[in-house]
Amino acid sequence: MYLYGMNKKNRFRFPKWTVTVLTALLIILIIITFTIKQNYSEWQLANTFLYSQGIALVAQIVLNIVNWRSNKKIVILTTLFISATIMASVIWQFISFNLVYN
Repeated sequence: MYLYGMNKKNRFRFPKWTVTVLTALLIILIIITFTIKQNYSEWQLANTFLYSQGIALVAQIVLNIVNWRSNKKIVILTTLFISATIMASVIWQFISFNLVYN
């Protein structure tokens, strides 16, 4: 049942764009982490932190691909949940490392 000429391509745009925005935020966080690493050379865990953020970025890109190719509600909402969980863990890691090591 489609309302007002809504086709399958326009369905679930908000969750799809939310995952894309979370990926963009992760890229911004990686740039911030790299800048902090360059300015504070005594931050010893920066390389490990950047490596874990890189793995999270690869996972986010895979989730984006799956998300934009799917039209099933369960797949889109699952990728949104996984993406939000990854982003929350990266933000938590960023905050806790900055509080402990600064």
